[in-house]
Amino acid sequence: MRYPDGIILSVSGLKLSNEEKSFFKNTNPLGFVLFKRNFKDLSQLKKLITELKHVTFNQTALIFVDQEGGRVQRFENTEFTKFPSQSIFGKIFKKNEVKAKRLSYLTSYLIGWELKRAGIDVNFSPVCDLLFPNTHRVIGDRSFGDEPEIVDTLVKQYCKGLRDSGIMPVLKHYPGHGRSKEDTHENISKININLETLKKTDLVPYSTLELESLVMLAHIFFTKIDSKVATYSKKINSLIRGYNKFNGLVITDDISMKGLQDNIKEIVIKSYKAGCDVILHCNGKINEMKKIYPLVTPIKKKYCENFSNDIIKIKQKNLNIKDVKNELLRESIID
Repeated sequence: MRYPDGIILSVSGLKLSNEEKSFFKNTNPLGFVLFKRNFKDLSQLKKLITELKHVTFNQTALIFVDQEGGRVQRFENTEFTKFPSQSIFGKIFKKNEVKAKRLSYLTSYLIGWELKRAGIDVNFSPVCDLLFPNTHRVIGDRSFGDEPEIVDTLVKQYCKGLRDSGIMPVLKHYPGHGRSKEDTHENISKININLETLKKTDLVPYSTLELESLVMLAHIFFTKIDSKVATYSKKINSLIRGYNKFNGLVITDDISMKGLQDNIKEIVIKSYKAGCDVILHCNGKINEMKKIYPLVTPIKKKYCENFSNDIIKIKQKNLNIKDVKNELLRESIID
């Protein structure tokens, strides 16, 4: 059996160019990630996704997207609901726990339902990062809030809603981006906090990793754990596998981000060496993908099979979508 290569590729526009088709047909990626540049409307999106699912050796290639709601929503037009940021559910929770849990579940279900009808398989959500007084705005209202146990509860609800809609969730950004004062898209970030404190705070919302199959790392240095950035850190990867009992796939954040300062080939080599299973390439630059693909390795049998077995289990529950929307409208979660 041929296992997928440990990489998620990207495309430059609304449809595949001849150069992209020629390159992709000789690749075997886990899948593709889509962005606003790849979206015009639902009809165009479905055509692109159908093409991507058949253009590589991997005939079960998965389609990924960041559709969190709030500031991070890749598909925005009248065919997709405008969703709120995760922070709204943390605020509701402090007043009414039962309502917050239900509304967060229904919201993630609706997000997933809309993605599933387009052909998407995986959503890079929920954000598990805690909110601190100095949290950079790149996280900000994307966080459920500042209390670890509340965030943990809402993370579980979001995962359940996505799974019940037929979508696989990705927990991010391990072991926590909330303490960062920097945007890792633009700068190196270092957090000087010990592991025992992390276990009582930032790592609490990852308690469900034992039952989940995808996690994304933060491009952050946790200097009291390792001198290497988390993406390159065997210690951080061991923490995921050991402390969190995680048996799924560890994904890097986008390797184009400036939180990593090496050249793109070194980034790929060091990420794999540390224990990452899947490289995430987001900018759609085919020359970069051609440069790094010879370095790509297949996903390890054990983790690939665990992931494959889990994704087979995901079955869409047929909630009445009109009722879901109406309840979210009544509660002013969506417009």
